[in-house]
Amino acid sequence: MLAILVVVSAGLMALDRLNHPVVRDIRWRVSDWLTPVLAAAVEPLQPVRWALRKFADLSAMRAELDRLRADSRKLAAAEAQAADLERRLAELSALARVVPDHALPFVSARVVATSSGVFVRSLSIDAGRDHAVRSGYPVVSGSGLVGRIVDAAPASARVLLLTDLTSRVPVIVGKAAVRAIMSGDNSRQPRLEFVASDARIADGDEIVTSGVGGVYPRGLHVGRLVLGARVPRVTLHAALDDLDFVSVLMHATPLGDLDNDTAPAANGAGVAPRALAGKGGHSGPERAP
Repeated sequence: MLAILVVVSAGLMALDRLNHPVVRDIRWRVSDWLTPVLAAAVEPLQPVRWALRKFADLSAMRAELDRLRADSRKLAAAEAQAADLERRLAELSALARVVPDHALPFVSARVVATSSGVFVRSLSIDAGRDHAVRSGYPVVSGSGLVGRIVDAAPASARVLLLTDLTSRVPVIVGKAAVRAIMSGDNSRQPRLEFVASDARIADGDEIVTSGVGGVYPRGLHVGRLVLGARVPRVTLHAALDDLDFVSVLMHATPLGDLDNDTAPAANGAGVAPRALAGKGGHSGPERAP
């Protein structure tokens, strides 16, 4: 019997490979005969399949619910810890009589031109001295620091980007507050220089301005650390190649002393006159959150 079955199987395989009409006819007849039988056999199994799918969905939902509960417990603990830290900070601030930080006024402007030469990385904006913009003021986008004003005309200004070869920004790296200098080299990722050999830094650490030198206020978001093979670099938060609007922070800097025009009055903190608000499509100086 085994030999007969082997011979029959080999013959059927040979006929199938030859695509014989008899084999095709037999195949279709068997398929037509089995279709209603299979359909009738599958119909009673539909509720079982539905129940199995629901059971799998419920299992997945239960696992997701357990994860959400764990996250909720972690968030509740973090919220309690944050509230306690805020209370302690308030007590220490009151004890030390710390002067609170003041919000910086700013003016928003449109980017009208960019310059990406071999040695220069800059852009031009349609806000200038008439809008209280002065040389040395920091420039930010919605994502992070962009650069600083290096030349201001009555109705326009030029911004030196962080990637420019002459750009130098004092920064703080990571939770350990490691101080360093971010230097542009006309590449997309500026270098991080003067980092101590035993500094506790890690790939992906957040980088913010340190405020050293007074050119940039402390705490402006810059980017994240990328530990390369030769020198650490910074991936900037701001997309410098795709900027439509920027904001100029009216932060008094030592560079303002080099400007020919006088700085804005102290009582206005760099705020432009109301008559200029909305001129040239600008929103005018506002208080940064």
